[in-house]
Amino acid sequence: MFIYSALLWVGSLLVFISSPNQKLIEKRVSKKIAWPVCIILMLSSWYFLSEQYAAISAALVVLTAVMAFWTLIVLAHGHLKMTLYPFALSGLLISITLAQLGGV
Repeated sequence: MFIYSALLWVGSLLVFISSPNQKLIEKRVSKKIAWPVCIILMLSSWYFLSEQYAAISAALVVLTAVMAFWTLIVLAHGHLKMTLYPFALSGLLISITLAQLGGV
């Protein structure tokens, strides 16, 4: 179950670091690369979840998780002064832990 969460976290973080407002890295990632990779990771996550749940339920879980991760990233980025790797690793651990506790 942690695979879908890890894929979604990486995709959400990748889209965030392509934003001009982020301060995690100095040179931001190209949006032409970030968005397609995020979409591929979201579809992969949906595929892994659709093996256990109905397709529409898996899609709703993916959509909800991405919205939650983007909100979490923006709020944490505003309050925590970290570099990319500690920020990404701590967010990944939190998302995996919450996915395991929540059962999805």
